[in-house]
Amino acid sequence: MIARARRYDPRPWPRRALAALGAATISGIGRLLLFVSFATTVAVVAFRREAWRGPVWLEFKRVLHEVAVRSLPTTVVTGMLVGFALVTQAVYWLALTGTTGLVGPVIVILLIRELVPILVGLIVFGRSGTATLIELGEAQPKGWLRQLEIQGLDPLALLVLPRAVAFAVGAFCLATVLLCSTMLTSYFLAYSLELIAYSIWDFADAVLRSMKIQDFIVPPLKCIIIGYMVALTCSTGLGRRDESDELQRLVPRGFVRSALAILLVNTLFDLVA
Repeated sequence: MIARARRYDPRPWPRRALAALGAATISGIGRLLLFVSFATTVAVVAFRREAWRGPVWLEFKRVLHEVAVRSLPTTVVTGMLVGFALVTQAVYWLALTGTTGLVGPVIVILLIRELVPILVGLIVFGRSGTATLIELGEAQPKGWLRQLEIQGLDPLALLVLPRAVAFAVGAFCLATVLLCSTMLTSYFLAYSLELIAYSIWDFADAVLRSMKIQDFIVPPLKCIIIGYMVALTCSTGLGRRDESDELQRLVPRGFVRSALAILLVNTLFDLVA
């Protein structure tokens, strides 16, 4: 057998390593800028009234039902588990040290600002994003995009726009349900274990008094943008050209991209706020 001849590179290995690092950095920045332009385009189109025609509006309602309604059991169970495993433990240790007055600030910082947006993003991707990723991954190999173009329909408006907006609205709704189920579970469990002695209204008042004005704005906005970014990362399944690109690779790739997008949005909000 004749071995394949390698192309000789006369440069020393430090320069080759730097060249490889520079090429990877340029490629990554190019993909990031392409994704930012894609997200900006979808956001601009979403505010155009003429973009919301009959088929787009029907698709939006269908996807919103999938995201916000069908994910309710998963969200409630997740909230109960978080309330049992995390918040109740925080209340327990605060009661043990005699600092139950810090229950409100701990819940605001730990749950409302940080944990709820991340969990909602993971729920949205796991419950609806994977199905969207696989569905859009089949669009080009099976000729759906070509059929839409023949019918004069814009694939961006019909496939991406309603999903992006539905994921954003659905993420906000699920965040509200997740927060309520978590706080109710943590209160009743802590009250039954005699960790706290005040009523549920005093418990809610302690949490509300610990919240600042930005806590009513930033966490909901964070959830909306996380849902929007998850939808856009799942929409990258449209880039699957043919059957040679295995469909099974889309889900792990989409999970990594969605997780990175969730953490990136959460970090940027924390830095700005």
